[in-house]
Amino acid sequence: MPTPLDRAMQSRGSFLAFTGIVTAVAAWTIWGGDMFPAEKDPTGDPENWTISELRRWLEAVRAFLHL
Repeated sequence: MPTPLDRAMQSRGSFLAFTGIVTAVAAWTIWGGDMFPAEKDPTGDPENWTISELRRWLEAVRAFLHL
C-alpha cells in the first residue's frame, strides 16, 4: 500500500518544484546576506586618511548628493 510520501515522489513535477524552492531559499540565505560586508566610513582627521579611505568617502558623498 503506497504511503503519502510514495505518492508525492511519483508526481515528479511538484517534487522537483518543491526541492527547487528549498534550494533557492537556502542559496539566498547563504549568499544573500553580507558575505563581504562594506567597510565603515573613515573617521578622524582627513589629513591622516589613506588614499582608499579618501576615495571611499568621496564616493559615499557623491552617492548621497545624487539622491
